[in-house]
Amino acid sequence: MATNRRILFVDGETQALRELHDSFIARTQPLDTLYCSGGMAALDVLHQSPCEAVVTDLRLAGMSGDQLLEQIFKQYPQTHRVVLADLGDLQALLRCVGNVNQFLILPCEVERLQIVLERAVTFDLWLPNQTVRELLGPMPQLPSPAEYYDRVVRELQSATASAEAIGALIAQDPAMTARVLQLANSAAYGLPTEDSDPAKAVRELGLANIKALLLLSHTYSNFAKPEAVGFSVEKLWQHSHATARVAAAIAREAGVDAEMIQQSASAGLLHNIGKLALAANLPDQFAEANTLTKSGALKWWQAELKVFGATHGEVGGWLLGIWGLPVPIVEAVALHHHPTKFLSREFCPLTAVHLADQFLRSANLDAAMEAVDTEYLRAIGVLEKLPLWWERCRSRSS
Repeated sequence: MATNRRILFVDGETQALRELHDSFIARTQPLDTLYCSGGMAALDVLHQSPCEAVVTDLRLAGMSGDQLLEQIFKQYPQTHRVVLADLGDLQALLRCVGNVNQFLILPCEVERLQIVLERAVTFDLWLPNQTVRELLGPMPQLPSPAEYYDRVVRELQSATASAEAIGALIAQDPAMTARVLQLANSAAYGLPTEDSDPAKAVRELGLANIKALLLLSHTYSNFAKPEAVGFSVEKLWQHSHATARVAAAIAREAGVDAEMIQQSASAGLLHNIGKLALAANLPDQFAEANTLTKSGALKWWQAELKVFGATHGEVGGWLLGIWGLPVPIVEAVALHHHPTKFLSREFCPLTAVHLADQFLRSANLDAAMEAVDTEYLRAIGVLEKLPLWWERCRSRSS
């Protein structure tokens, strides 16, 4: 972890964070910590000493936790925002959805907090592009196609709603999958979970929490004039859903375990989540990148580097990383165009997503072989399997 990085603890009226703060600073670590009580005091501290992360109680004196987070969102968008709350106070918790990077549920173990903060301040060690933080410090809009959002809402309102049915619908949409998995992996008691299955996440969170998350926050349906920036949420959904199916099929052909198959499917669904975030939050720049690709002189990720200074893979990986999604999914999303940057030399969800994405974009096997990263595939010992995998997966791409 880098040195001289400050973490600000903002306590509330009950001083619930005092003990957690004291336990945290008792551990040997290269982090500076600051402590204050109340939202106004926190803003004063941040004005004088910018911090890498803020950990705040939801119930503060003089200013609510969600009001403080909104101010930090506006004034210090690159600061990682962590809120501690009681799941019983769901209405207040949901007001923070757009302004929070990480939820921690009380009671919170110091080990859990340590992991969250370490991940927040060291994620750039393997994803070093600081432009990503500048682009998407605030929590972005992540729109969903209206048809699927409406189907989930109707199912939630049904008297016979089940976790399996809700999870199956959520699993069809990248934005909803990302947010539900974020909540599931953030709100777990004790150490972080590695949930990559939306149905399992729905069961663990409970239908009431999922209903509140989707019906009250309306995070997913806000996206103005997507076609105006040369972007279609529906087309991205179609490609993402097909990538999930093909990635899972490739993982099965590779003989990996059920967990890796599920992670490959979820990573396939989420691999373009960064593109969704860029289009939703930076439409003018996105339109510029789209124009650059029309001539065929630049690939899409090359145009993104030119316009944004970062690719959609890096943006998506950073988002999912700070949201606490399983590391194999984060790696697959961040590096799906550049798998040689990955240090592992074994089949993993990154392998499945890289291949699935290129298979779907290729008209035939020869084109696929030209598009994939042969150096990476040869290094992990699967290059010779591509013809078989291509044949087995063609039927699953439709």
